[in-house]
Amino acid sequence: MFERGGKVHPRDITKQKIKKILLICPGSLGDNLLISPSIKKIRETFKDAEIEIIVGRRAIGFVDGNPWFSNYYLFKGGKGFRRFLNTIKLVNSFQNRRYDLIVDFKNSLIPFFIKGRYRLTFFMQEFFSEKTYTHEAKRLYNFLVPYFGEEENISLHFPISQKERDNADLLLKTMDIKPSDRIALFNPGGNEKKRLSEEKLAEVGKALLKSYDSLKILIIGANQEQEIGDRINALIDDERVFNLAGKTTIKQLAALLERASLVITNDTGTLHLASAMHCPTVAIFGPTSHYRYGPIGTKNIVVYSDISCFPCNEKRVCGYDYRCIKQITPEEVIKASMLLLDEAEQSLFLGL
Repeated sequence: MFERGGKVHPRDITKQKIKKILLICPGSLGDNLLISPSIKKIRETFKDAEIEIIVGRRAIGFVDGNPWFSNYYLFKGGKGFRRFLNTIKLVNSFQNRRYDLIVDFKNSLIPFFIKGRYRLTFFMQEFFSEKTYTHEAKRLYNFLVPYFGEEENISLHFPISQKERDNADLLLKTMDIKPSDRIALFNPGGNEKKRLSEEKLAEVGKALLKSYDSLKILIIGANQEQEIGDRINALIDDERVFNLAGKTTIKQLAALLERASLVITNDTGTLHLASAMHCPTVAIFGPTSHYRYGPIGTKNIVVYSDISCFPCNEKRVCGYDYRCIKQITPEEVIKASMLLLDEAEQSLFLGL
């Protein structure tokens, strides 16, 4: 829906004089990465505009220091009445601000209480859009097509600076990892029903270390996943494995993904960050749709169980004991990982 006090055809927005934009975006890192193609299009269309953004706390890593944005605001969220109060506080904090364009990717009522010349909301598109076989980044970008035109290649984006790359290099040096070493990142965390078991992932690690002498494995994850990393590290029991879970910033992780030869990951925000950094990816999918939330890019392989109950309504209690994730074998993940590692090695040998 496109609104204004006067009469302007929706497709005319790119011809308007837009100096100040407010984006209202979801709360998590992964969701904002999926919106990044849309944000990039807005940024490129209005090159001289000042863009501010509202996000949740889990998305700070996406907006903090991001050159696309002049400022960001945090929505505290919450549940029930607390969420209502936090929404009122947020809206009140914008009473003295005015924008030329407000774009709401959360499909909330917030933009109707903030002063703006134009508002873009997508209630109808959200309700009627296809949500199983269309990738989420493309589905969200389709909301902008009537106003900004088609985009031939949809890719995710996460800008990092050379300083952040240098910081990641220093981190690798502390582990005596050389530039000639190959790095595989293991991301074992995420929602429990979407996780490959620690024992299976350890089997994958042992097989890859046996096959590639110069390979180093870095286990990554959030603070609460340090113990998972410790257990996998102990199961593999090899000095070439390092547990970095809870020890990196989002930007350091992005730089490591850019440097890595491979990442093996469950369906988490790290999967989308890997796509943004063009890291070869083995994505492990259980109950969620890999068509909608899988990796974007040419160098990726999705490992999943092709069972009859797909697509899953994961909000219900599973009547099959999550066999979709439990049926995935270490051998499948090993095979996919070796395909990507061997392809990268061959490209390096040929100078591609």
